[in-house]
Amino acid sequence: MPIMIDLMKIPLVMSAARYGLLPVVCLSTMSDGLAAAEISQLEEVVVVGVETDLRSVSGSAAILSEEDLEAFDYVDLGKLLSTVPGVYVRGEDGFGLRPNIGIRGAAAERSQKLTLMKDGILITPAPYSAPAAYYVPNISRIAAVEVLKGPAAIRYGPHTVGGAINFLSPTIPEETTTRVDLSAGSYGFKKLQLSTGGRTRSGGYFIDGLNYSSDGFKELDGGGNTGFERTDVGAKFQYIPKGSDREQVLSLTLDLGKERANETYLGLTDSDFADNSNRRYAASKLDRFESDHASVMLNYGLALSEKSRINVKGYYTKFDRSWNKLDGFEQGPSLQEVLSSPNLFSREYYLLSGERDSANFPDDYLDVTNNDRQYEARGLQAFFERSLEWSAWEILTQLGVRLHKDEVRRLHSPVSYAMVEGSMIRQYGREAKVHNYASSEALSTFASVQITQNALTLEAGVRNENIDGMLNNFSTGIRNESDQSVTTPSLSFRYQTEVGVSLFGGIHKGFSPAGPGATADAEESVNLELGLRGVGKDSRAEILVFRSDYENLLGRCRVSDQNCTPGDEFNGGNVLTEGVELSASISQTVWNDLVATGSVSYTYTDAMFETSFFSNYIAWGIVQQGDQLPYIPEHTGVVSLNLTSQRWSADASIKFQESMREVAGSSPINEVLHADGFVILDLSARYLLSSNTELHFIVKNVSDETPITSHRPFGARPEMPRTIIGRLVYEF
Repeated sequence: MPIMIDLMKIPLVMSAARYGLLPVVCLSTMSDGLAAAEISQLEEVVVVGVETDLRSVSGSAAILSEEDLEAFDYVDLGKLLSTVPGVYVRGEDGFGLRPNIGIRGAAAERSQKLTLMKDGILITPAPYSAPAAYYVPNISRIAAVEVLKGPAAIRYGPHTVGGAINFLSPTIPEETTTRVDLSAGSYGFKKLQLSTGGRTRSGGYFIDGLNYSSDGFKELDGGGNTGFERTDVGAKFQYIPKGSDREQVLSLTLDLGKERANETYLGLTDSDFADNSNRRYAASKLDRFESDHASVMLNYGLALSEKSRINVKGYYTKFDRSWNKLDGFEQGPSLQEVLSSPNLFSREYYLLSGERDSANFPDDYLDVTNNDRQYEARGLQAFFERSLEWSAWEILTQLGVRLHKDEVRRLHSPVSYAMVEGSMIRQYGREAKVHNYASSEALSTFASVQITQNALTLEAGVRNENIDGMLNNFSTGIRNESDQSVTTPSLSFRYQTEVGVSLFGGIHKGFSPAGPGATADAEESVNLELGLRGVGKDSRAEILVFRSDYENLLGRCRVSDQNCTPGDEFNGGNVLTEGVELSASISQTVWNDLVATGSVSYTYTDAMFETSFFSNYIAWGIVQQGDQLPYIPEHTGVVSLNLTSQRWSADASIKFQESMREVAGSSPINEVLHADGFVILDLSARYLLSSNTELHFIVKNVSDETPITSHRPFGARPEMPRTIIGRLVYEF
């Protein structure tokens, strides 16, 4: 279970964490060449902090260590991040293939209000032109996850209203190591992961391959596969020049991945959900998501002196996806209307379920659209850091610059199908719904200075984004251009008392750019936080309050939304989000070598519109001042217990989340469209058969809870049912 600023379990021992954004520094050394600490520093792999330096950390952040990731071997990023205070997750497919993650009131929809990175590099397919996160790294190939909130987030951008998430890849092992990881479980789940790596006289290497799949837990009317398969491979090569007066590192990282998933947007009516939450209607038989991902990153790090360094990274990513899925009917009511009122739209409902055949006219034809998109992104970024001492002051300065370009090509091609005896029969193709090209070019700069004297630390930072965008709509022949420029400052402090308690706080301006060619204004906010942190030998606790005042909330139309064009943006006026985040942990030796660790995290959030307006954005609609924002639960948290002995360990995690509304409003949640609250228990046990062989047994959703996690895009969608997994890890 992650604790805010809690790296108690992180396996890569780290030091020199002077504040929340310093590089990973490994204490182990190599027999020849640079120390591992120096290599990691020159590669600028950032982390939040370390156990020994928690008292010097300012601002709020969290780290999910390798042991946090291993405890339940989650492949669902949402379930993993839901353990972090201030983070909200909306379920969709049960497996977490398409994450919906928000932070402190920032919209969870496709995680588009967050800055997502891997090793400090933007990984959203087109973070400026199309920020919806249809791609995230497979967690099984990640060593740790860093969550930055508050003023710390402005270092990255462009999306700083909520925060930033940075996935940390595994480091190159000091000795040649090969690892085999095998899993099998419920619903035909299988996972195979192979990795090998080690140091050479001139550098090192690490190669990792992953394949996992499932037959799916949903039951398609008439039979059929509802599962998925993901394959992901990566390699990192490192070169350390010899004979140089200055320490330097050159590394190359490559990643390739693909996904094939029989996944749908189509859910169920509430009545059908109550009868069988895992059912899938016959009309979704042709729904299939396919994607291919490739990325390359070249990194150069140079130590200019003992107290200064520079890091330069160049990167390129390509992501192609095709999602062939049911969008509705060629003519007639929307899927939302049919599933919300099946008695009123009985004819259409029986077509979806395959219980009646289509008549020979468009009202009875089903619209299946291939949503094809091609993304590219490339960039060059540089980072400089220098520390110095002046009188009684310790001063740390950081400078960063990034030149980035991304683009997206959209072609959404609809085909009409007839339902005949429970099967989908192709009738004819139709004119493209969406056919456009969008691109963005951005120049970003960042500067910060941190000053420390005795118990007091002050930090000031500023970020500037200059964005030029273009949208060419081939369907209409209209070409729009836009430019955005914003400066986002931050200020934070920390005061450390002699009794191990620190007071910290900060203020920063948040920003989320509008899309290229958009007529809507960019989203901006003023974000404040104030907290107390206590750190003891075997315990720690943190409580903070936050407030995010949005000047102009931004919503984006998706293909699944009705009465708007995909990509259109809506301004939601002023929004106020306030809340409390709490985290605590304690460890105690209870008997001989048996150590028990208990932890808890909790978030309270109140988010409401401060203006009245009307929009075609389905999640807002008609908004009155004082209405609550959708998809933000008021109460959410995790309670966990870990028992660790010399040869075995056991984990229990209870996640709870209150029900949340799915449309803006002020009526009681249980009287309107909403996602159910839930309490879910996960259990895990590990046993070391030998020094290099481990058995792992996992039960997720022990009580087999079946809450409605969402009604969007179309109908009620289930939580993953009880899942049992056995795992074997062998390392040599």
